[in-house]
Amino acid sequence: METKLQVSKNVAINKPDEKQGMKVRTVVTGHDAKGRAVFVQDEQVDGTPIPGIGELAFLWNADEPATYPNAGNNPAAPGIFPPVGGIRYIIGTYLPGVIAPEPTPEMHLEDGDEPGGANDGFHRTDTTDFGVLLSGNMALELDDGAEVVLSPGDVLIENGTRHRWRVVGDVPATLASFIIGARRH
Repeated sequence: METKLQVSKNVAINKPDEKQGMKVRTVVTGHDAKGRAVFVQDEQVDGTPIPGIGELAFLWNADEPATYPNAGNNPAAPGIFPPVGGIRYIIGTYLPGVIAPEPTPEMHLEDGDEPGGANDGFHRTDTTDFGVLLSGNMALELDDGAEVVLSPGDVLIENGTRHRWRVVGDVPATLASFIIGARRH
């Protein structure tokens, strides 16, 4: 018997002890050779386990703005965080507790931000992140200790600030995020 946490009819997240992970139905449009609108994709995108986080479904990754008409192919740029002008569209299922991802070159960590320390999970990126919480509850803490708890349906715009996430409660939380690369001066 399969047990799932249902976010919507098209995003299913299995409980952590199950072998199957997150699957997100993704429908993409594009243009045919004559410039007419066509559906080019209608399929399930699998989530990817990410240590220290949970699971991410990478839905669209581009390192530069699109030009139209185009075939609607996902540029599939590498990495979680885009360069200036790039975008990432992801849905993440985050496990209970402090979310402390493995540092990447795009994450800015400060002294004392090493994994396992008091500042575990704190980071900043050169991005503007637009998120909507789909399920569960998450707290966003800023570097001065200020914290806000988000509930399903809440929207967050995160402007390159030093922060960390924590899932509130004992069930995973699911957050859809659109990330745009930005400049830091």
